[in-house]
Amino acid sequence: MIHLTDIRDIEQTIADNRLCLFYVKAPDCGVCNVMLDKVERLADGIPSLCSFYTDITEEPLIAGRFLVYSGPTVLLLMEGKEVYRGVQFIDLEELKYNINRFLEL
Repeated sequence: MIHLTDIRDIEQTIADNRLCLFYVKAPDCGVCNVMLDKVERLADGIPSLCSFYTDITEEPLIAGRFLVYSGPTVLLLMEGKEVYRGVQFIDLEELKYNINRFLEL
């Protein structure tokens, strides 16, 4: 999972990839850091999935562009459109199911 801090880089990565997993964390958030490790392990096990993360304070435009107001938030974007969102209590099995479902399309 790569760390992106600029909205232009985030937008370009989404435009360049068919399916993206975007994880947004908040600073000093214990749950965010624990879930980041878990989501990162899940994403690393799927080589065809583009995955990246950012801290919401590093790029304030994220809140308005992606309607993210708290962490952790995970977005699955297919062809630039949101197809799945998990907020705070992220169900990893549901996330994995949705990733595999959209990879098969």
